[in-house]
Formats: sequence, C-alpha cells, structure tokens
Amino acid sequence: MKILLINLDKSTDRLEQQKNQFNELGLEFERLPAVSIHDFSDDEYKKMAFNGQRPMKQSELACFLSHKKAWDYIVEHNEPCVVLEDDAVLVKDFKNILEDLEKITDIDYVNLEVHGRKKTVAKQSTYSIANNSYDLLEIYVDRSGTGGYVLYPAGAKILLTFMNKRAIGLSDEFIHSCYALKAFQIEPAALLQSDKCPEYAVSCDCIHGSVIGQVKNKSSFALAKSELFAFKMRRIKTQICLGLRQLQCLGKGVKREIQVNPSKFNG
Repeated sequence: MKILLINLDKSTDRLEQQKNQFNELGLEFERLPAVSIHDFSDDEYKKMAFNGQRPMKQSELACFLSHKKAWDYIVEHNEPCVVLEDDAVLVKDFKNILEDLEKITDIDYVNLEVHGRKKTVAKQSTYSIANNSYDLLEIYVDRSGTGGYVLYPAGAKILLTFMNKRAIGLSDEFIHSCYALKAFQIEPAALLQSDKCPEYAVSCDCIHGSVIGQVKNKSSFALAKSELFAFKMRRIKTQICLGLRQLQCLGKGVKREIQVNPSKFNG
C-alpha cells in the first residue's frame, strides 16, 4: 500500500527523520508537498475559511487543503493509501498492518492513531489483522487526530462529495463528521503524533510541536456582528448534531480510551 507523507517544503528536518524511520521499518513513502499559507490569496482564504463554527487560521486551512490533496491523489490513482503527517511515530510492525488492510475492500477509512481523547467505538471488533495483533473497531464518534489514516478510493470520493454539502473546517473535525464513511479505528494504536508520545510512555527522539500553532496568519479580517452570530449558530447546530449522533449510538457503542502498547514502538 502506498504511503503519502504530507510535508512542507521548509520542514526538511521532519522529512529527514521520516526517512530514517522508514529505513528502519523497511518501508518507502511518497512525499506529498503540503499546501502553504502562501498558496492561496486573501480572497480565497476568506471564501473558504469563514463558513464553519469559527474562522479558520490560515495554517488550519492549509492543513485541510493538504489532506484534500491526498484525497484527490487517491481518487486519481484509484488505490487505497496511507495518509501521514510528518510527525507520525509508527509501530514496528506497520508493514504487516498495511499488508492486511490492503486486502480489505468493504471499508472506507481506518484511523491509525489516538490523540488523547476518548472515542465511541463498537463493543466488538469487525476484523483482526497482523497475526491477530490488532483489531478494527467501527467508529461512531471521533473528534480529533489526522496524524495518520488509511483512506480507500470510495472513502476519498465520499469526503470530496461531502465538501459540496458542508462547510470545510479543521481536517479532523471534517472527516469525523462525515458519517457516510464506513470508518474504523485500529487498536492498539498503530501511530502517535510525536507530541503525544510522552502521554503514552512511548520513546521519541524528537518531539515536534504543531505546525498549525507555529504559523501565524499573514492577514487578518474584522468580523461583523452578523458574521459572529452566524458562527455561534453553526456551533450550536454542530453540537446538536453531535448529541444526536451520540444518542443514535447508545447500546451499540462505548465511549472509551483506545489502547496504546508502548512495546510495539521502537525504543
């Protein structure tokens, strides 16, 4: 299965670290140049980033567009791919996981990580993979993390179509609010973003902060009262939809932490 690594041109240190990690794992990746805040105009920014629950930072929009770039790639090449951000820390048997995931054809999306928040998942696993070392559990409610996932062509098409029905937002919030996806969670987690490694007692030589938090907007806009009111109404609507989703999942799902096995990671 092809691995797409989202990486900004200026983040050469992260790229080198990923090359070292992939050499150790005996895997290869294809670098997918990340979208920068300089790749869209102020007019394009305001057109795309002011229709959600709050104004998106330019770095958040760039992150979303980088993931969309991966979705377009998957549709164009008509093959499932792993989509990774460049601070992903992978388990030692990642290759075995991908070999089995490539054989599964009736799912759309597999979240490979945990990000410090509970998820509502099925009580029983649907699949067992990599010599029964990992389970795939259907996801009902998930609210954080796009550090790494497997996306199949059908799932990529669903997400791209979803953009015509709903305002774009943070990449993880957007994906996890697309309930048309046949979405699954791997357990134990197959990757962590580097800044989450200490939380799960996983050794990591270099911990990176969020690029989104490090990049400042190059432009700012004053919002009218009507715009602020619209943001508030959309937040309320989103919370209502989330509450309804949680009610729908009562009885078939359980909200809990996803396990992490530190021994599965190098170091």
